[in-house]
Amino acid sequence: MEELNLDGLAGEALGVFAEVSEGAERKIREIGNDAVDGLASGNTLTGGNAFQNLEKFRKENRLGYQKLQEEPAIARVVAVDEDDREVVFYISRKGVKANLTLVDGRQLASYDSPLGRLAALTVGEESTVVIRDSARSYFVIEKTTFHPKKTESTWDSLHNEYRHEQHGVYSIESLRRLLSDLGVDSADELDRFLASEEAAEGVTKGIAHQLRTAMALRDQPILDRFQDEIFRLPMNSQLIILGPPGTGKTTTLIKRLGQKIDLENLDQNERALVEAQGAIPHERSWLMFTPSDLLKEYLKEAFGREQVPVSEDRIKTWDNFRRDVARNALGILKSANGGRFHFKDSAEGLSSAVLEDPRSWFTAFRVFHIGRLKSQLEEGALVAMAAANSKDEPLVETLNKLIEQANESRWLALYRELDAREADVRLALDAAKGGTEERLKSERNKLYNQDKAIFTQLARFLDSIQQDDQEDADSDEEFDEDDSELGNEVGQSETQRAVKIYMATIRTLARYKYLKKSISRDSRAAKVRGWLEQKVPADEVLLEIGQGIALQNGLRRFVNASKRFVFDVPQSYRLFRKSQGRVGPFYLEESTSSSRISPMETDAVILLMLRNARELLAQPYITRAIEAPRFESLRNLAGLFRNQVMVDEATDFSLLQLACMESLTTLKTGAFFACGDFNQRITRVGIRSSDQLGWLSPTIQQKTINVVYRQSRRLNQFSASLLENLGGDMSALGTLPEESTHEGVHPLLLEGAGDLESTAGWIAERIEEVERAVKVFPTIAVFVSGESEVKPMAAALNERLERLNLQAIPCEDGKALGEGNEVRVFDVRHIKGLEFEAVFFAGVDSLAAERPELFERYLYVGATRAATYLGLACYERLPGPLGSLRSSFGEQW
Repeated sequence: MEELNLDGLAGEALGVFAEVSEGAERKIREIGNDAVDGLASGNTLTGGNAFQNLEKFRKENRLGYQKLQEEPAIARVVAVDEDDREVVFYISRKGVKANLTLVDGRQLASYDSPLGRLAALTVGEESTVVIRDSARSYFVIEKTTFHPKKTESTWDSLHNEYRHEQHGVYSIESLRRLLSDLGVDSADELDRFLASEEAAEGVTKGIAHQLRTAMALRDQPILDRFQDEIFRLPMNSQLIILGPPGTGKTTTLIKRLGQKIDLENLDQNERALVEAQGAIPHERSWLMFTPSDLLKEYLKEAFGREQVPVSEDRIKTWDNFRRDVARNALGILKSANGGRFHFKDSAEGLSSAVLEDPRSWFTAFRVFHIGRLKSQLEEGALVAMAAANSKDEPLVETLNKLIEQANESRWLALYRELDAREADVRLALDAAKGGTEERLKSERNKLYNQDKAIFTQLARFLDSIQQDDQEDADSDEEFDEDDSELGNEVGQSETQRAVKIYMATIRTLARYKYLKKSISRDSRAAKVRGWLEQKVPADEVLLEIGQGIALQNGLRRFVNASKRFVFDVPQSYRLFRKSQGRVGPFYLEESTSSSRISPMETDAVILLMLRNARELLAQPYITRAIEAPRFESLRNLAGLFRNQVMVDEATDFSLLQLACMESLTTLKTGAFFACGDFNQRITRVGIRSSDQLGWLSPTIQQKTINVVYRQSRRLNQFSASLLENLGGDMSALGTLPEESTHEGVHPLLLEGAGDLESTAGWIAERIEEVERAVKVFPTIAVFVSGESEVKPMAAALNERLERLNLQAIPCEDGKALGEGNEVRVFDVRHIKGLEFEAVFFAGVDSLAAERPELFERYLYVGATRAATYLGLACYERLPGPLGSLRSSFGEQW
């Protein structure tokens, strides 16, 4: 055992902590002085980007050195290189642009760097490290992970893990405790300490359990080998990490993002992908989606440990993001500036088949949209041909031939060909507009001169019919005017709006008259005509105007036609839903209002808009002319895209939601990383199986990690029994590291509690037992079956915990975090991603009665939140489906 020399390791490590911290402090002072000198001599007006880049470099270095000062190293690795030389590496969490040099030949490297990979290897493994195109092999013989802590002027490191190729794994509670006096190096120090009571408490064989005393995501400074491989995949990878609770999936995502936002960590190919990606700097060009606001708060704290700047616009729940984008960016939801639908927060009307697997429904919608666009162009060619003069006939014939050749596989080629002819179409359109617009204005002015109050009266009539412009049947009236004429009504007076609608009405009436078609009696144009009565222009005037309007209507369909491929999707969905009738494979009943849209329907519209936009943005003719005015809407939509998109708890999101998230990546990077566990899906619409993942993207990979770092061995066995009982995927069962010494205790069961008050009494007694056993107060949570029980349970617990000077906090809607020495009470719906030392489940039978289709999943997720202690309480009896688990429960702790 003397070969281990753990006191020597402790002395060296504590010395390096001080060396790195003091060196970082000196660098901070130097950077401060340089910044002052630079500000004194640099000309910010003429220095431009060079000056700004210099300040950015200084700021990043200052932050990096501050982190090194606070946390000098997270690991020590002893490796033998290919020349048989032993090298000692100290690994920091994050690096700086100018690294510190250590004495005695030791090297300091960032975990994000290629050398950091050595810290993730298992001792006894070899790896080749490539630095600046130079490869070198290292064989790891020893590794220690640290959690440095400075008290006043003295360094220590707690909860350390020491691994040696020959001597195995040891947990070291404190480095400083290994030293009787600083500077003392006793060869048989380990034997002496193991013989004493103090050392027996401080050094143990295997991996000791770290008690959870704070509400936060577990800090895992060094990933294991499998996590590390995922973490270092190239920037343009697409991956979903699958695995049971407590395997570090979220941590892997966070560390990957932290590494990839730093250009210094990217290779030449990766830099080429991100350096020309728009106005948003790469370090801010990312999004992470999470199912709840509570998880969002924990993620922010975890990002802070990895020095990743976080703001509200980068960590999102899908519910909030969907509403914002659908309303303010895509024009799906109504706002003061337009939009089509009113959002309803339910999925009423959609069939169960659509909720469980929306792929067929979405495909049918996409096909309908393309068919509608093709019909618009076909009708436009016919209308234009009927109204064209001899000069315009060749152009219209060319357009007609293009449409005849178009099909779904050539749809993008059609847009390219139409774009090439757009200048000719605009010339013909402008020529047709001249005389027609003058004739329309003449009729408008004549009406006004006859009755100065006519448009004020028309405005009142329009208010009385309360006609929603967007509720008209799918007509071709929109092509009677240019986009600039249509505009929106923000800032318009009632009279201005009435004049605009009058002009639109005359255009429509004139075109229908010329084409000898009947106008729908329910349309706005028909109602305005009825109100005008004898004041409608004479038939010969309408015929004269109608020919010009018909030609314009036909030609406008070919102007910037690709825009409708994206931005006509909401209107297509309204018509698609209407076309499905009252009952069918997709809908349970006909929508009561064509203006209302549910969350899943909104997701489908967003997804089709994003996917269609991506198809267009990938076309070279658009890429070359993206700054042209006709592509402004497409250019603005592309502003939603980010270099990296991450998703936590992915299986709680629907297939459509995940596909939307994947479609928010920039076209060059496509960087999409998600993590989740099918066994933990606790939403009805959540993604259900691996085969659905391929629909998100043909390049997405699946990686599974199974090593659990959270639970005791006994709770892990209980979780396995739960999983088997609910018919879950047993291949996704977690396994503890072989070196783990965390055996834990059996879960406890209370039956016949009767009511919430009695249950609270039992839980309070168990909480006292837990605190007595662990000596300090750990993190404890109580889960109840509904939001209505959160406050009553907290109140009942407070009556019983007062004598222990403890407080129960009601975490309503999962939003209250509380302090470290509080018991937290949650509705079971808000438990994903959390971790506690002890968990109590109140009213398991009540949950089974209220949510029979999901209660076993809730129970599995709840049980896997607990690290050591788990208690289940039933008001009456354990639900029948769980009867086989009775033997898994103990009688006491």
